[in-house]
Amino acid sequence: MQTPQLLFEYSPWFIGICLLLGAGFALLLYSKKGPWNNFVNHFLTALRFIAISLLSFFLLGPFLKQIFNSAENPKFVVAIDNSASILQGIDSVDFNELLIGVSAICDGMKLNNYDISFRSLDNNLADLTALPFDVDVTNLQKVFQSIQSDFEGQNLHGVLLVSDGIYNQGLSPAFASYPFQIFTIGVGDTIPKRDINLRNIYNNKLAYQGNKFPIVAEISNTGFVRNKTVARVIKNGSEISREIIEFTDNNQLKQVTFNIEASEGGIQHYRVEVLPLSGEASTINNYKDAYIEVIEGKEKILLVGLSPHPDMKAIAGVLEKNENYELEIHIPGLNDWKEEKYDLVIFHQAFDRYKRTNALITRFIDSETPLWLIAGNQTSINTFNQLNGVIQITMSRSQRDLVVPAFNRVFNRFSIETDNYQSSFADYPPVTVPFGKTELLQGAEVLLYQQVGSITTTKPLLSVFESGTRKVAVMLGEGFWQWRTTEFAKNDSQEVFDELITKLVQFLSAKDDKRRFRVYTTGTEFSNFEDVVFESEVYNDIYERIYGDEISLIIEDEKGATSAYGFVTSNVNSRFRVKGLERGIYKFKATALIKGELESVSGQFLVSELQFESMDLTADHSMLRKLSADSGGKFYPADDIGALQNDLMNRDAKSTIYSTENFLPLINLKWPFFILLILISCEWFVRKYNGAY
Repeated sequence: MQTPQLLFEYSPWFIGICLLLGAGFALLLYSKKGPWNNFVNHFLTALRFIAISLLSFFLLGPFLKQIFNSAENPKFVVAIDNSASILQGIDSVDFNELLIGVSAICDGMKLNNYDISFRSLDNNLADLTALPFDVDVTNLQKVFQSIQSDFEGQNLHGVLLVSDGIYNQGLSPAFASYPFQIFTIGVGDTIPKRDINLRNIYNNKLAYQGNKFPIVAEISNTGFVRNKTVARVIKNGSEISREIIEFTDNNQLKQVTFNIEASEGGIQHYRVEVLPLSGEASTINNYKDAYIEVIEGKEKILLVGLSPHPDMKAIAGVLEKNENYELEIHIPGLNDWKEEKYDLVIFHQAFDRYKRTNALITRFIDSETPLWLIAGNQTSINTFNQLNGVIQITMSRSQRDLVVPAFNRVFNRFSIETDNYQSSFADYPPVTVPFGKTELLQGAEVLLYQQVGSITTTKPLLSVFESGTRKVAVMLGEGFWQWRTTEFAKNDSQEVFDELITKLVQFLSAKDDKRRFRVYTTGTEFSNFEDVVFESEVYNDIYERIYGDEISLIIEDEKGATSAYGFVTSNVNSRFRVKGLERGIYKFKATALIKGELESVSGQFLVSELQFESMDLTADHSMLRKLSADSGGKFYPADDIGALQNDLMNRDAKSTIYSTENFLPLINLKWPFFILLILISCEWFVRKYNGAY
């Protein structure tokens, strides 16, 4: 701290006026002698002079200017790549010796007034020797961004990174610029080792029970030219498929396809592995796991028509390419239909004038099966009005009209990209509809309106109705097959038409969940380093969301081991997170006591293991060299740590001096108040003691 300076808000020449003011007040009061001797009179005069002069002096606004200097030591960060690939590419004893050497360098830098901080991929650390090398992914870019953010504006003199240069998440740190020098120590072997690597497997997430599905494996090799090995698929500890592969070239990528039969329902675990060959550097990348959910059956849809029609072909073309649906077509007189339970029945020329399908429609109406009724030129309007339950049509002399679709922008039963649909509808050719007055029954909602020319009417073209478990859609137009062909001719795509049909079918065939208690995971698959999140929903008798119930959750792994948890729902958070689950298929069961009744729900999820760290074990020192060169630092091989020590210990790293000015008004200090109080009190006491006021 420098010597304080006394400064004034006004000119210091006013101090003379303060002294004159003090002298004037003192002489005015004590020029005539009171009932005391001369000594006392002079003493009182002096007290009054000092008090008035000081009081006037403080009115000038005097303040002290103080300058404080502080020194910030140079800072240095040591970042350690503690990913799992490190110890796969270097002997653990050698790496521990390297860390001991780095720790000794840090101790020496501390003696030179350096402040040392340590970083790893997943957290801060204080002890290099206790660092576990088990991080599943390497994101070096994130490490440097974190350092740059945490030390912004500070006296950071450099960063030391100990790494093999392999990264598998984020961008390469060599492509970014940093405001500090980066020194790097390269570990690991830059020469590719003899290895067989199961790089990727590709498979469907869903399969249907009884069907076959493919699992495709991509396998590469380094150093095993003209060698053969076996790739196989394992389920429940047993081999279910195998293929012999031969490598004819180095770094050759072989593809092997396994066709597996989905025999059991639920989530199934398949392990694809490549048998190791003698001399492999690592076998941890010789296997990968595939998890496939086997669905017991597809949704069954029955399409009924009076006769073969292009509209039916257009609908079938959409549904048959969707693996979730099993479509059956029935035309009376041409083929029979299976008397099964259907998730949706579509009638083309519904309530036909020949009454060939009326009994079938009535049967499905009575069973409350979801229906899509398409009225065409062969439809009996009178019968249609009596039985459809959605719309009433008053026709005049069986007249027909030609209309194009116009989307209802306030329709909200399911989401539609309005602008995309409307632009496609503008090119669609017209369909034939009954001409007359139309009236929607209560509860029905319009999806498509009829548009005549450029005028959009309020007449419905496609409407939906939902009441309880009953769902019905009514289409009044015939000839919409032209929409699909027109869209393909103009855009080489049938995306809009297919999406419209698919979403309508999904809405009609979806089963309503009326359970009062629901617990489910936010996804079916989680990685082994993320939380498994459970969502919970509890409803009262009228299906209003309620909170505060205690939920018990039991999770069981593939070996039968269970873990129990408990949580309480709230309107702030209805989710529960489970951490630290290892790879595998898990079953869960949640129970809750809701209004005296025990409710339960069960389900499955899987935790998959990401093997990023085993995909590439060849160290990338060139990236580390570029990173150091671009930042003004230097690269050091792991066996040249002595050169690193010399360079860091000989650096001229100076502390940064920060100066702050502090202005302190004297009037705010306590001592001027007490001085004035003492002067005035002393004067009052002497006058009182000598018999005056």
